[in-house]
Amino acid sequence: MTDYEIRRVTVGTLSTNCYIIANKETGDACVIDPGDNLTLIQDALHRMKAHCRLILLTHGHFDHILAVGDLRSERAPVCIHRADAHCLTERDMFSPLIPYDPRPFEEADYVFDKEGSYTVAGFTFYVLHTPGHTKGSVCYQFDDNLFTGDTLFKGGIGTLDFGGDADDMRASLQMLCKLPCDYTVYPGHDEKTTLSDEIATNPFLREFKRR
Repeated sequence: MTDYEIRRVTVGTLSTNCYIIANKETGDACVIDPGDNLTLIQDALHRMKAHCRLILLTHGHFDHILAVGDLRSERAPVCIHRADAHCLTERDMFSPLIPYDPRPFEEADYVFDKEGSYTVAGFTFYVLHTPGHTKGSVCYQFDDNLFTGDTLFKGGIGTLDFGGDADDMRASLQMLCKLPCDYTVYPGHDEKTTLSDEIATNPFLREFKRR
């Protein structure tokens, strides 16, 4: 188990959680969902004495990706699920509603097609495909930490209003509830929680509660 430091940076107009996972020994860092405010992210990296080596995206909505182009200038590879990869290379319904949309970006360096363990830029993690909020939503597992994007929040789940699917979300939540151990959950918005607490108290997970 690698010794990581995890730091949250809240960015953008929707107060999105961007996470920095830094290897304490090497200073190499993975940035999850750089949604905006590059300066805040760079300041956090500087305070952690870390350098961005990898960018992971939980899905393609604008509030999770707008700083990708600038952060990528450090040549950190960008990873996203194939079903949401188009969000990097084209504008969408949100573009007219936000002050500045820097897209289109370059294509992702890695696109995930299936669940499994991956090693990219020296980081090993597990990808869980959890469609529902978007078709390409994923959760990233680093040891006993689960980065859930807008699939699972503390006491809630992501909206289905913008390309979501209720049946997919239900299947994804059921799958998360069947994971064999507990995890610290780092969601795309609001505070961190644990998977066991969400199974016990989150109304959207009630029907899947372990018996």
